[in-house]
Amino acid sequence: MITVKTSPLPILGALALVLAACSSSDEAGGKGGGRPPSLVGAEAAKSADFAPRLVALGTVTPLQTVAVRPRAEGEIIAVMFQEGDNVRAGQPLFRLDDRAARAQLAQARAQLASARATAAQASADYGRAQQLVGKGFISGTVLDQRKALAQGGTAGIAGAEAAVRNAETMLSYLTVRAPVSGRTGEINFRLGANVRPADALPLVTVNQLSPISVRFLVPPEEIQNVRGAMAKGRLAVAVRPRTGELDGPPLASGSLAFLDNNVDPGNGSVTAKAEFNNPGDILWPGAIVNVDMALGMPSPRIALPEAAVQTGRDAPFVWTIDGEGKVAMRDVTVAGRSGGKVFLASGVKEGERIVTDALSKLKPGDKVRTKGPGKPGNAPRTAAIGTPAPAGG
Repeated sequence: MITVKTSPLPILGALALVLAACSSSDEAGGKGGGRPPSLVGAEAAKSADFAPRLVALGTVTPLQTVAVRPRAEGEIIAVMFQEGDNVRAGQPLFRLDDRAARAQLAQARAQLASARATAAQASADYGRAQQLVGKGFISGTVLDQRKALAQGGTAGIAGAEAAVRNAETMLSYLTVRAPVSGRTGEINFRLGANVRPADALPLVTVNQLSPISVRFLVPPEEIQNVRGAMAKGRLAVAVRPRTGELDGPPLASGSLAFLDNNVDPGNGSVTAKAEFNNPGDILWPGAIVNVDMALGMPSPRIALPEAAVQTGRDAPFVWTIDGEGKVAMRDVTVAGRSGGKVFLASGVKEGERIVTDALSKLKPGDKVRTKGPGKPGNAPRTAAIGTPAPAGG
């Protein structure tokens, strides 16, 4: 009978591989087979001064936009400005052919002179009649006739004066003046054009640029805050470029001038307007700008990075870390945002640890490890592979 001796080395090697695999499985699954702790960024909640404010997109709108139209028909014989000029209220812009109107005015003045002469003669006749009637040279009937003629002469003067004023008014219509101070737009009619009040196009449009307004919408959740702030006094408003930083230097500073008395049924917002002096015409009609309006004095609020506050189904929330390293969701109330920070009105106390990144991997009750100073942002600190064993082992 042949006896085969088996070496124990292959068996020991297989056993070592099994133990190594089990050990790797335990390390990968953690104690009890659960998920391994996630590596997250975290920071302690701190308070900072925050002034509530409303930030919205606004449209620069002139306080007055006037389409200049003629008030009488006529041929343009003079254009007295250039396109894009700044004009003042009352400044002549166009002159229409006024020869016929001047002739009518001269005729009305001549009629006024005739009426005055007639009235003077009638008044003198009435005065003489009053003297003669007492001496019996004329009858009372003649005196009444002279009185009526004198009164008719006075009425004739009033009518002639009214005709003169009407002719002067019609003549004034033939010089078209700027109704408001502002900047002119494109001229739609040139020299020689015959214009009428019913023309579809205006002669020119004048936009008032100083002061100027910015129109924006107050969202539903801020309406009461704005009304409460208005009741306390003037509300300062700043505007910044649409593409600029919200905390950068403003283009202009003004104040809230108008809050509409009606809520838009479509979106629940209310229209508001802020007014600015606009020196140098910095704000241009039609431009889109960021509106920044302070709604109160600064007060301490919990400040967290924008990434730490998530949008939930019912309310914003954050992930908190307890003393055992477990995370939990907690609803918060946002007071406002500024400079990359979210300021909370409630939900977090100062000193609590809040997760700031790796949020999508978390579930309530998960254990986490936090990144320490100097650690890599996306890898845990581990022992280097291949480190030699201590001497004497």
